[in-house]
Amino acid sequence: MSITAVLIVYNEEERVEATLKSFKWCDEIVVLDRHSSDRTREIVQKYTSKLFLLPDREAVPQDHKVWLSHATGDWILVITASDLIHPGLARQIKELVENPSFGHDVIHVPYRRFVLGLETPHSPWYSEVLPALARKSVIRIKTDSVHGAISFDTSRHYKMPNSEKFCMYHLTHASVDMMMDRNTMYCRVEGRVYPKEKPLWRAFSHIFLALYRLIFRRRTFLMGWDGIALGTAYLSYWMLSFVYIWEARFSKAPQTYSKIRSEIEKAWADAEPAEKIR
Repeated sequence: MSITAVLIVYNEEERVEATLKSFKWCDEIVVLDRHSSDRTREIVQKYTSKLFLLPDREAVPQDHKVWLSHATGDWILVITASDLIHPGLARQIKELVENPSFGHDVIHVPYRRFVLGLETPHSPWYSEVLPALARKSVIRIKTDSVHGAISFDTSRHYKMPNSEKFCMYHLTHASVDMMMDRNTMYCRVEGRVYPKEKPLWRAFSHIFLALYRLIFRRRTFLMGWDGIALGTAYLSYWMLSFVYIWEARFSKAPQTYSKIRSEIEKAWADAEPAEKIR
């Protein structure tokens, strides 16, 4: 059984090489690039010939259908440039997929997620749902959301034992600037793909759900100032997403401003010459 690692990138010259080295054990690496303007593609080509240019720089859900058409492995592992994997976990994964008697379709792997350098169960990004590799045949792609675009059409899931060492590491957002740049991109796409049949209040309710997660589920405030910073950043994503969704559906700012500019230009054209106005 072969394994394909899938990686979607944009301007990742500082991180992508470490990630590619970490996943060289996979039988195939498929990389999709969102028109990087740095050395990302040059670096990627040292590790795989399967490099494809996406038509849109934005992170649209349809991107996943592109890699699905190019990946040839029996098992698919979707990663980001934030991900690294311990060789001990890689060996365990290979043993599972190469075992003829292994009867599961999805393998959930031990995972440690760092955001702005912090890792704790109180982080709003902490989740009991672990990343997974899955048989290609059970992968399904949804196109109405940026996050959660991948689902699995199977009930045969296997959760690997927890490990603090033999795990995947997700090292995301080394700075607030990086976080805000990426959040703006994702939120902009949220506004584009949000289904027209869904009422706007559903998008707005995500803000309150995020607040509930912060206070009652994760109790992020127990982290002190670290928690306040992470919680504020987490809320900002859902707030900005709502604004972009509202803009896509209701905003008339360009038309309003164009009308005002035209009116003011006409008013000046009808007025006395500027030099006579005192």
